[in-house]
Amino acid sequence: MTDTLELSTQVGSLDEEGMDTAPPPFEGVKWRVKIGDTEYGPYPRSRLIDFLKEGRVTAGTFIRCGNDADYHRADHHPNLRWDFKAPRKRKFGDPKLEPGETEVPVCNYFIAARLLSGNERFERVLRDAGKMTRAAGDMWVLRSKQTVHQLRNQLTLIMKPHEHFIIVNASKDRLAWFNVGVEADIAVRGVWDSDEVV
Repeated sequence: MTDTLELSTQVGSLDEEGMDTAPPPFEGVKWRVKIGDTEYGPYPRSRLIDFLKEGRVTAGTFIRCGNDADYHRADHHPNLRWDFKAPRKRKFGDPKLEPGETEVPVCNYFIAARLLSGNERFERVLRDAGKMTRAAGDMWVLRSKQTVHQLRNQLTLIMKPHEHFIIVNASKDRLAWFNVGVEADIAVRGVWDSDEVV
């Protein structure tokens, strides 16, 4: 499957019975993100916008879309219109207080990971974030004032290729993950936010 629309017949052409035929479905242009030497994606535009809102894609992040061969900085990409200088109500990474909260609450987290190069660096980040213990294997429990997004960002910095993790904020019913792949990303979102339970 390609990322661009290919037409085998002209849009609006007539079929054998003289009726207008519907144009083929448009495959949305997919975006790729490059961090260091690692490429991620392809993602639909809506997912890229989520990354921009979350602060995971910043002005200096390299991205490309469709069949482009070259990556461009996000703030210079010709097909991306995003105001990186616009004032935000809070900076990315700043804790988001819920209505009625006056300070960042302490939350309980469950973290599972697939680590290929040992647990030392991973556990150091968790210890720096709060009180932690290993639950079993590559699973930990953490009590911290950091948000799920802050934890994800800190852990992302020490991860190697093919390593991944998932974090569950058990206190606030929030979820974050890293490097689980596009299919798992879509599947997890489909379950976590689903209205159906059967």
